[in-house]
Amino acid sequence: MKKSSLKDGRIIKSYSESFRQKVLREISEGKLTKNGAQRKYGISVGSIYFWIKKYQRTDLYNPRIRIEMPNERDQQKALRSENKKLKEALVQLQLQHLKSEADLAIAIEELGYSDTEEYKKKLKANPSKKL
Repeated sequence: MKKSSLKDGRIIKSYSESFRQKVLREISEGKLTKNGAQRKYGISVGSIYFWIKKYQRTDLYNPRIRIEMPNERDQQKALRSENKKLKEALVQLQLQHLKSEADLAIAIEELGYSDTEEYKKKLKANPSKKL
């Protein structure tokens, strides 16, 4: 560890790569907790978390546990089910729309028009004529 100080007397500590790895290894092996490493080596917990992030040691992050009421789980399940049904309904509507467009194109072609744009122009010119 290298120490240097600022003009106001605060000390800046610099730790070697091998020292950082040693501390992370001790935490990983369960020999120390993060707070134990802080006490033993005089390291801030913020520095330890910085090293964990820097060396991508995500196994050392604190585990997160979600505690919820039974009705919350049921609500989430119901929402997921409703979301799935809505997505399926949307797909069905899109398919129906595509089929309707295809049917319209076929009908317009059978009436002798080259495409739907030509039919729409004729329809605007003479609104009483419809399919």
